[in-house]
Amino acid sequence: MRFKVFFLIVFVLSSFLAHAQEETIETLDEIIEEIASNTDYELDYTTLFQAFEEYYYNPIDLNSANESDLKDLMFLTEFQIFSLIKYRQKFGMYVSLYELQFVDGIDDLTLKRLLPFVCIREAKPSEIKDFKRIFTYGKHVGIVRYQRLLQEKAGYKEIPDSVLALNPNKSRYLGSPDKLYYRHNYHYKDKIFYGITAEKDDGEQFFKGAQKYGFDFYSAHFQLNRVGAFQKIIVGDYIAQFGQGLTMWSGMSFGKTSSSTNVIKNSRGVHKYSSVNESAFLRGQTATVQFGKFNFTEFISYKSLDAGVDTIADIEFESEEHAISSFLETGYHRTPSEVAKRKTIKEFIAGANMNWKEKNFKIGATGVYYGFSSPLGERTEPYRYFDFAGTKNANFGVDYLVTIPKVNIFGETSMSSNLGYASVNGAVINFVPEFNMSVIHRYLRADYQALYAQPFSESSKPNNENGLFIGAELCPVKKWKIDAYFDSWKHPWLKYGIGAPSSGNEYLVQVTHFPQRNLEIYLRTKYKTKQKNDPEIATGVRPIVDYSTLRTRLQLNYTPNPEWKFKSRIEVSRYYMSSPEWGYLVYQDIDYKPKNIALKFNFRIAVFETETYNARLYAYEPDVLYGFSVPAYYGRGSRLVFVVKYTLNQHFDFWFRITNTYYADKQSLGTGLDAIDGNNRTDVKLQLRYKF
Repeated sequence: MRFKVFFLIVFVLSSFLAHAQEETIETLDEIIEEIASNTDYELDYTTLFQAFEEYYYNPIDLNSANESDLKDLMFLTEFQIFSLIKYRQKFGMYVSLYELQFVDGIDDLTLKRLLPFVCIREAKPSEIKDFKRIFTYGKHVGIVRYQRLLQEKAGYKEIPDSVLALNPNKSRYLGSPDKLYYRHNYHYKDKIFYGITAEKDDGEQFFKGAQKYGFDFYSAHFQLNRVGAFQKIIVGDYIAQFGQGLTMWSGMSFGKTSSSTNVIKNSRGVHKYSSVNESAFLRGQTATVQFGKFNFTEFISYKSLDAGVDTIADIEFESEEHAISSFLETGYHRTPSEVAKRKTIKEFIAGANMNWKEKNFKIGATGVYYGFSSPLGERTEPYRYFDFAGTKNANFGVDYLVTIPKVNIFGETSMSSNLGYASVNGAVINFVPEFNMSVIHRYLRADYQALYAQPFSESSKPNNENGLFIGAELCPVKKWKIDAYFDSWKHPWLKYGIGAPSSGNEYLVQVTHFPQRNLEIYLRTKYKTKQKNDPEIATGVRPIVDYSTLRTRLQLNYTPNPEWKFKSRIEVSRYYMSSPEWGYLVYQDIDYKPKNIALKFNFRIAVFETETYNARLYAYEPDVLYGFSVPAYYGRGSRLVFVVKYTLNQHFDFWFRITNTYYADKQSLGTGLDAIDGNNRTDVKLQLRYKF
């Protein structure tokens, strides 16, 4: 009944607002989707989306932009940033955006992405002088979101009081199945930003129990830009990203993508944080100062972490010690055991970065110190022999970037307090506009210990890996593009599930054809071989065996007119160890945006079948603004996604999203507390955005 009322209101209001202004912010969605389609993980792209959105409404002035400004547009490579600034230095100020097509390294795709975020102003941006004005003439944007699974999970079923009396810690979800999200941000041009973010996950309590203050997670920030010598001043939650991610890199990081030459990490320094990942950020104070050719950034953070803490009794001294057994990075506090691990330890981080730039050369140094209120316990598993243990750790690294015409040479070398070290070095060569190439070598020793590091690597941890990556981008003829890379690596020490040194290889080839401006077709094949313990041997020495995954994708993107957009994909996967395990995914997306009413519709129908979970496939899905979904498709069934956006006026936007997954080969879904009776899963999401 409530949904009928909602749609009735939307229909009636739309009849009165047939000519309401529709924002053209869909460009941001397209960029995010392209990035997300190249990964198999459901990442939180909020920080990336916000960076694009800020410059969408406050475009970067090409005549005053520096390297730091252009790095915020993370789809630009180091060579493209260098070329944009070099063109201005060589030919004088930009007169028209049409000049961008003559900038070396700016191809048609990059130009299409770049245009919404840049402009040409006659006057240079002024320093902040009237603080009263910037706090009253800015823009407020808020998001309110509600989300719920319609089927009941086992964790929400009632438990008799008699059972709870005997076992009060019985595993169950303590809160409601509702998921709530709220965010409010304010900004004045690119000068000042402040905001607050709050989230309650499904199963968590709300204004009771462990969450007496409402939401389970709160985040707030205040950022001031360009005040005298200070380039940035931030108080609250923020991220810190330096060099090539080997010493200090918090927040989101990209790995290998089909864009084989976009491999240099564009470090943004420090930046405000307003996402909901409850562990991948810093909390405290940071500032960046520029003097001449030097930039200096200091940062201090102090926050609580979720962790399992073991109590160790010392019989001789009749005392007890506490040691961290594991970190809980999910951010969930739904069950008694998860609540018991909430904010159990304190983390202190202090560090600094200094970099110096002279024309085509840049060098930087980063140092960071970590301290914990309880020590990380010694690991007994052989594969974790080199893991950090204790209460204190430190890292120091040096990074460099040499930018000369057609060539970028970059790298970073870092050392931890135990004298373990790691190094990442590479080059991107732009031979001609039609052919580019990249090479990266990483040497990450098994004893290198860094807690906030995300360098270019195959593994999720920044150690125990030696590898070589070679990528190329070729445009052999007009309207055709070929991307390819080869990556080979070795793990000198043991890994989880691998009882001996191991190795692997990965190949990717993507051929893209643009027969006309509104049509794109690409064929992608990715083949990866890795090793693990033989699962058929249960006891004794388990030899390692090879296994491989092959995924082939054919996708067509067609935009016949501004109202309609179609995306079609066929993808096949094969997992092979002792025998092949197959899977496929077929989906059709239809986007429709009528001319005369302020509505936009996204619809997807997907059919999938995989013989095992090993042959699973991933696909980025349509979602509400700031909502990102890249689910795994496995089993046999179908999935429907429907999203509608309605713009009431210039101040309010509404979204409604419903998804349904049907499994033909299952009678129940999930396990444990997430178990659902039946073979259907339906999720509903409602969102309101206000702007003033």
